[in-house]
Amino acid sequence: MKFFKNILITTASIGLLITPVMGSAHLMVAENGTLNFVDDNVYIVLSLPISAFKGVDDNKDGHVSLHEFNAHRTEISANVMHNVYLSDVNNKFNIDGLLLNPSTSHQNTSEVEHLTIMGRYSLPTLTTKVSFNVKLFSGIQKLQHYDITATNKKQALHNKFQLNPTTSSTIVFK
Repeated sequence: MKFFKNILITTASIGLLITPVMGSAHLMVAENGTLNFVDDNVYIVLSLPISAFKGVDDNKDGHVSLHEFNAHRTEISANVMHNVYLSDVNNKFNIDGLLLNPSTSHQNTSEVEHLTIMGRYSLPTLTTKVSFNVKLFSGIQKLQHYDITATNKKQALHNKFQLNPTTSSTIVFK
């Protein structure tokens, strides 16, 4: 079963990498995210404002172009890996197979507004109580929150919570 999940993730990843960025398509509502617990894996989709990433606006015009985004893709990935994670009492779990999908402005399709991240966390056991942590926040007040929905259908668990700069971490299922 795990083999087929890995093939599915790989196939989806390749498909997303070769699909051109669509100017007005959004994979997730801005500043929203989901955590789906399936067996010992947690699948994440999260929309981050591009303004949460410092140093990617090379020409300092207040906007991040697709060219600037692509030039800083490796740096942005590392930033996400370091600042969006699950943790328990002893461990920090980083995203496996991180995918980045920039969403552009409706007015200017070469200007990135949000970044939707997707990936998977692998947990050591099904009973691990984990916290979700986000340390990437925009300097723009109205963009300083994330509304998260977490589900575990197998255990009939559902939780909605919000993260912000003062509460950047919470236990997912209490």
